[in-house]
Parts: sequence; C-alpha cells; structure tokens
Amino acid sequence: MPIWMWFGAASVLLVVEMLTVDLLFASLAFSALLAAGASAAGFNVVVQGVVFGVGAVGSLLFLRPVALKHLKKKPADHATNVEALIGAPAIALTAVTVNEGLVKLSGETWSARSFNDDIENGTRVEVVAIEGATVVVKRKVS
Repeated sequence: MPIWMWFGAASVLLVVEMLTVDLLFASLAFSALLAAGASAAGFNVVVQGVVFGVGAVGSLLFLRPVALKHLKKKPADHATNVEALIGAPAIALTAVTVNEGLVKLSGETWSARSFNDDIENGTRVEVVAIEGATVVVKRKVS
C-alpha cells in the first residue's frame, strides 16, 4: 500500500479522535504511522498490515491505558463546584435544626440543616455535606 494511503488513514483517524477524545482512534492513527514507516522501508502490503495490527494491539493494550490515566489525573486538592464548599466556613442566619435553617456561605444565603444538633443564630458553622440545594452543617470547632 502506498505510504500516502497510510498517512491519509492516520489523518482521518486523528480527525475522528478530535471528535471523540477517547484515545482509541489516536492509538489506531499511531499504528497507521508505523505501517507508513514499514511502507517507506519497502516492505510489502502483508508486512505493512501485520505492523499495523501489532501496533494497534500494542498501543491499545499498553499505551492507551497509561495515557488515559495521566490525562484523567486530578491533583489531590482539585475540588470543583459544590465539592469545593465541603469544609467551608459559614454563619447561621437563623436557628439551624436537623430539619431547617439558613446560613451565609461564600456570600450567599443557603438553606441548611444541622448535622446532629440545634445551632443558634449567629453561630459559626462548617459545611459537612451538600444535599441538593441544602447544606448540612455542624458547629465550627475552633
């Protein structure tokens, strides 16, 4: 198979990879480039196909899992959205019971409920969980 066909296949696979972002088609594009190298070295189409197949299996079994692990790695302190509010300080705007209350959290008023005991108005609290649009709080220890 001519080298330009392997380059064309690799290009198409890379475009598909850009649309899916799963590293599956990138692994196959890598294999197509290996086969292009075999074509450039003068090997026949059977050897090129074997190089493509071995490269595909190898890259899918070994390279792709390692690359995915590194791409999806988050720093330990990387909290987003409501996760970032866990442990945040707040102030009780009303009495907070195990059923209801209001707190000021990050400049906003949130509906709240106490984790285990009643909390008086004006008490400093800490967010222990978020359940929908309600924060679960406990008295701040310090």
